[in-house]
Amino acid sequence: MNNDLLTLISCTICSFLITYITIPSVIKLAYQKKLLDIPDSRKVHVQAIPSLGGIGIFIGVLISFTLFCSLNSFETYKYILTAYLVLFFVGIKDDLLPMPASKKFIIQILIAILIAYGGIRISTLHGLFGIYDLPIIVSYFLTVLFIVGVTNAYNLIDGVDGLAGGLGGIGCTTLGILLLWVQEYNYAILAFAITGSLLAFLRYNFAKYPKKTFMGDGGSLLLGLTITILSIRFIEAPNTLEILNISSPIGIVTGIIFIPVYDTLRVFTLRILNGQSPFQPDKSHIHHEFLRSKVGHRDTSLLLWIGNVLIISAVLVFRNQNTVNLILIVLTVGTAFIHFLVFIRNKKETRKISDLSQQLKSIQKENYLIQ
Repeated sequence: MNNDLLTLISCTICSFLITYITIPSVIKLAYQKKLLDIPDSRKVHVQAIPSLGGIGIFIGVLISFTLFCSLNSFETYKYILTAYLVLFFVGIKDDLLPMPASKKFIIQILIAILIAYGGIRISTLHGLFGIYDLPIIVSYFLTVLFIVGVTNAYNLIDGVDGLAGGLGGIGCTTLGILLLWVQEYNYAILAFAITGSLLAFLRYNFAKYPKKTFMGDGGSLLLGLTITILSIRFIEAPNTLEILNISSPIGIVTGIIFIPVYDTLRVFTLRILNGQSPFQPDKSHIHHEFLRSKVGHRDTSLLLWIGNVLIISAVLVFRNQNTVNLILIVLTVGTAFIHFLVFIRNKKETRKISDLSQQLKSIQKENYLIQ
């Protein structure tokens, strides 16, 4: 166990250093070749910023993961590597020359099928709705739906500095610890490889212009795919129930991915109710709501990080509950936290309006006295 822990620490440091060293060169190249994310009415930044930080994340994860995992005992490595390469280049292509959403979805579905074919597949619901082992067709369907849905949820929530990187880092760290605990060492190494790269990326994501960069689709799609792979392996790990006294791995995973998935479902619902396509970009995400209230990027990300930690803590505390109860706990804690944030935001807005009204009344009174 001590050797495994040392390996994980070494992997994390290695991925951190590789990404930390790589990103400045990527930023320099982006400015030289004018490969920049230009601001428009939908985006929240005001300067042209490189959005190729995903290159640094990809290189850091790929090298450190390959270096520290046990390839001889890792039968799914070739499928994960293939999926990584394809999705990364799709993301980079979309960052440079936007692709039709339909084309990206088809590629993501094919990648998900490849991952399922490689053995990373949801094969049981652990008693949810009374269902345990799944028929192979249903297993493939749920796996593809989960991979495509969650991957895009992390892609869509990447709208302010540090949000996707922070939520992804928290999720990967949690899953990495749990996978280490249940003796899934290769997957734990993958989790900590991306955690190290995300820590290095956040240093540049929070930096000031011109040292700043975004992860882009090349990074966010890779992050979402990794979260799904780790989640499925945790759900399927044979030692999870016995070692961790967890009755529902599905409930634990729901807590980890709740905020990105909740935000995506919320946004899609609002767009449909407004008669728009659910894939039509707009500014209706939770982070946009806070930015409109003059809450900064860092504070918005920090608040949602805290919410993610609270939800994960809640499901781990009640880990011996069944799946339905755990999901209800996630929904209760998650929605209560988000609505609390919305309440605080609205209260802040009301106070601003009240202060402005008082100022206007004061000005009108002064004008009246002068007259």
